[in-house]
Amino acid sequence: MDSLALRAALAAGVVALLATTGGALYLLVSFLVMRRHTPIRSLRQTLRAGFMEALALAITQPLVPLCYLFGRRLGGPRGGRPVVFIHGYFQNRADFVYVARVAARAGLGPLYGFNYNWAASIPTAASRLADFVEAVCEETGRPTVAVVGHSLGGVVALEYLASAEGAARVATCVTVGSPHAGVVWRAGMIGHGARQLHARSDYMQGSSGRALPIRALSVYSTHDNIVHPKTTSSLAHRGGDDLEVQGIGHLGMLFSREVADAIVARLAADQSPSPSSSARRTSGPAP
Repeated sequence: MDSLALRAALAAGVVALLATTGGALYLLVSFLVMRRHTPIRSLRQTLRAGFMEALALAITQPLVPLCYLFGRRLGGPRGGRPVVFIHGYFQNRADFVYVARVAARAGLGPLYGFNYNWAASIPTAASRLADFVEAVCEETGRPTVAVVGHSLGGVVALEYLASAEGAARVATCVTVGSPHAGVVWRAGMIGHGARQLHARSDYMQGSSGRALPIRALSVYSTHDNIVHPKTTSSLAHRGGDDLEVQGIGHLGMLFSREVADAIVARLAADQSPSPSSSARRTSGPAP
């Protein structure tokens, strides 16, 4: 028993060390690379953003293994329009624990977390999303859903929205930190979907200018450490709305009250005859 406990403790220590090392490398490399495409800011602001990004990692990554098994339902009342959350690259629905909590407290829901193979092609992921949405609509008896996608998840959401089936099912779409015109770097990224995310890929060349069937909202940061420059997230030129937030990191946006409130405001407004929102929208292309 003692030997088994020792081996378990050593294994846990190795996993913790690898996770800590990986997280540190993620922060260091991504914060260095983004400096070429983001406005200069003070060391204090950089350290604060780095701390928030590290905190978001510390909260979500231990939950990722569990959320492959649990978390399809993320709470919320059962009588409203379903909201489907779509995670980004190398992640799963664990990333939405905070946003889902804010949405549930606002009375939105039912809330669902969609998992998919992030290494697959974007059209393949969108096809799986279509199946998931159909199951949710059948389960809830509702004809339409709202979708909220982070990073790659936002690109998958728009791919689904481009189909006749998606255009009929999606009433509201919000993307957060999504590279709608592609990323300028992809170091360490693997899989078909990662190749398609590159700004020069055939997929991005063919999809980045596609008009939107509904007025989707894109929330993005001036200092996203993964998706930059910020113009790559703009949807204004495609018929959508843009909301720019200041200085928040890629994963940290999902733990920002400002971002969560903007998401909830858009979801609630599209279910209300008299929408009210504190989110500032731009009617033209992102600056």
